[in-house]
Amino acid sequence: MSLPRLDLSALTHNAAHWPLPGKVLLGGALAGLLCVVGDLVWLSPSRERLHQAEAQEVVLQQQIQEKTALAAGLEERARQLERMQAKVDGLFQALPAESEIPGLLEDIARLALTNGLVVESVTPQDEQPQAFYVEQPVAVGVSGAYHDLAMFVSAFGGLSRLVTAHDVALRPEGRLLRLELRVKSYWRASAGGRQGEAITQGARFVYDSSGLRDPFTPLAVQVDHARGRPARAPDLMRPRGALEAFAVDQFEMVGTLSRGVQAFVLLRMASTVHRLAVGDYLGPNHGRVTAIYAGHVELVELFPDEQGAWLERPRTLVLNVNS
Repeated sequence: MSLPRLDLSALTHNAAHWPLPGKVLLGGALAGLLCVVGDLVWLSPSRERLHQAEAQEVVLQQQIQEKTALAAGLEERARQLERMQAKVDGLFQALPAESEIPGLLEDIARLALTNGLVVESVTPQDEQPQAFYVEQPVAVGVSGAYHDLAMFVSAFGGLSRLVTAHDVALRPEGRLLRLELRVKSYWRASAGGRQGEAITQGARFVYDSSGLRDPFTPLAVQVDHARGRPARAPDLMRPRGALEAFAVDQFEMVGTLSRGVQAFVLLRMASTVHRLAVGDYLGPNHGRVTAIYAGHVELVELFPDEQGAWLERPRTLVLNVNS
């Protein structure tokens, strides 16, 4: 059995004789077919381009919002940049026109003396030219007590020249601490004969040892480190004793001795025991014994301050019960 063949030409030829409902159905089918074909051929690519344009619009709107927020703070950023540039220009103009290494070496020696330190070495190193300035590093080695070393480093911030500290290393060395660091000063690479302007001193960090402990000393022998009080200048023409050539931290109290009403303290350095009475001198900072007790001995040392006056600072040596 074979299916009848669909003759489209005959079907369309006889369409004029179709009843009205048939014509309506045929017209609707043809209109739907044209809509489907038109959508596939013409509207579908346009719709895809529309979706891409809408997605791009969302991205552009986000970019506009970001750039609007950035533009809102652009004026403040420009003012900040101007302030930073002015500060940099001021610091650059404050640099000296040439090396001031002699003055720097004097400052290092003065600060070490002020804080009761022993200068082990001061070695100027090779200059290091930079784009707009020249660095002059100086290797410094000093020894002393922890708080004295801390005040020595913090004092660099109060100098009239630009000085920075680098490569700080601290290690115990006997009863003292040894501090090694590099100190750098700066001057303009091309000064044009102009002198550096005076540096305006701002707020700087000042080390205050009040209430702080020395982390290198056991808690049992911690002594409050006072900054000092004004005192009369020592007699610089006085002949120095043999024990004044050694730092006080190199001595340890090992006992006391009495002879009638006279009391003596026994201090040991290395393998030698020395006997001192009240009024005897000890250490390089004009230290003098002021009181002797069974468990400790009190001393007073003199230090010059940064203005040239003298300060009196108490010192205590505690009895070494294991001696």
